[in-house]
Amino acid sequence: MRNDIDIYADNMMLSEKELKAKKLQQSVIDRILRLRDIHAYMLRNPLKKDREYVDYIVYNSAKLGNGGEVTRRTAYSDLEILHALVGTLEKCTKEWHRWRLNNMIMEGYSIAVKKEDAAAMAKLINVYGKYNQLDKNDEKDARYDEIPKITFTFDPTVLGFKPIPNVASVIDKLVKKYSGSNYEDIEADAEVIEVSTNNVPNDKTKKLEVKDAE
Repeated sequence: MRNDIDIYADNMMLSEKELKAKKLQQSVIDRILRLRDIHAYMLRNPLKKDREYVDYIVYNSAKLGNGGEVTRRTAYSDLEILHALVGTLEKCTKEWHRWRLNNMIMEGYSIAVKKEDAAAMAKLINVYGKYNQLDKNDEKDARYDEIPKITFTFDPTVLGFKPIPNVASVIDKLVKKYSGSNYEDIEADAEVIEVSTNNVPNDKTKKLEVKDAE
């Protein structure tokens, strides 16, 4: 069945005359007609169970295509194919409905062309254009490529600070000092590192100074 899904999907919207013109097998044409019929019935009766849909297929298959009856096994197979094509009705997405509406518009347009009904053609063209928002400009490029590249650094001079000499050894000393200590001990030495302003003219950088704990 999986290998035939594309055949049914590509031809679901064609008329019986168009299906025959494509020289499809009669069994395929009959199934496509059944699928369309059962789908229309499901839309009218969305709360029915699969068993009831199968009953409908069995009892109404004689009215379609070559008029041959189908078994319940074939009817269940039809239902499985339909679910694969459109999903369960309660899970149908807006995308599928958009696709279906566009196909319905194109079907109506084809009929209008055959009948040379210019008024109907104009209306359908207008509906198609508005529905697909062809009257609106495409969204402009967000120009993400113009976003400045962000470079991460550990250089304190970038923020206007002068680096601490031998900062690694300073960190090691502080880690050793406070590892395993009580929080009360930290408050007493809170001024081990302080920020002071350098008074040198035209020098707006801040300097980090390390003071020995008393």
